[in-house]
Amino acid sequence: MSIKLIATDMDGTFLRDDHTYNHSLFNKVFRQLERHNIFFVAASGSSYPRLQREFKDYTTKMGFISQNGSVIHLGNKLFKSFPINQEALARVIHVLDRFYGPNDINQLVISTSEKSYVDQGMSPHDFEIVKLFYENVERVPDIRKIFSQKSNDDFTKISINFANHINLKKVAATLDGYLPPSLIMENSGFNTDLIGNAVATKQNALSILQKHLHLKPDEIVTFGDNENDLGMLAMTSQSYAMKNAQPIIQMQAAHTTRADNNHDGVLQTINDIIKNNR
Repeated sequence: MSIKLIATDMDGTFLRDDHTYNHSLFNKVFRQLERHNIFFVAASGSSYPRLQREFKDYTTKMGFISQNGSVIHLGNKLFKSFPINQEALARVIHVLDRFYGPNDINQLVISTSEKSYVDQGMSPHDFEIVKLFYENVERVPDIRKIFSQKSNDDFTKISINFANHINLKKVAATLDGYLPPSLIMENSGFNTDLIGNAVATKQNALSILQKHLHLKPDEIVTFGDNENDLGMLAMTSQSYAMKNAQPIIQMQAAHTTRADNNHDGVLQTINDIIKNNR
């Protein structure tokens, strides 16, 4: 068996709960990946600018699947994106306004491949949280008018962080019947749902990279901890659910890491894989 690509989710998987990682260990692991010609891919629900920040010293040498598969970069070059049409975007906002009030939604973020927008009325606390996950964020006077104000932009994802009193299972049951068939909604953890193009999933994005790089399924390793990682985990026999993942996620992966995300579970596993890949 020869591993040629490793793709990992970020929050709850590669990153610790405080959104940091072991830079010293990663540097050593990354050098080993380069030596063995193994391509490293960060796959996240958050934005490409955020992932650029996290891997600023490695950007040109790795791949990025951002916004849950809506945007794919090879190094610092946009490889592919999946925009949402304007009518579908307007429909999403209409449905949200119909069922949820301002006290039900903490953060509403609307993104292109490179930039994200929020309403100027967002609290400073929530804005700082959004900046953590999206990096390049601009406040606008009325987020609901963003489509007419930025009519030439290709929007790729809508992120809704719901208040703690909102049950996401009920959100899915409510919204699924109203969203256009051209869209898909996936849970990204942290009481957040991401809505985007129906073909924009981590699994599809990774399949595109797999085809581009001419890889077989067993030449790919995947790591994840949440339901939006399940498709990616199902792609290969070399899939790993995190030790900290819920049992239902662990059951659907081929393996479970020995250490959790707070103890370098991904990097430790990659070290073992490299040793066995020689």
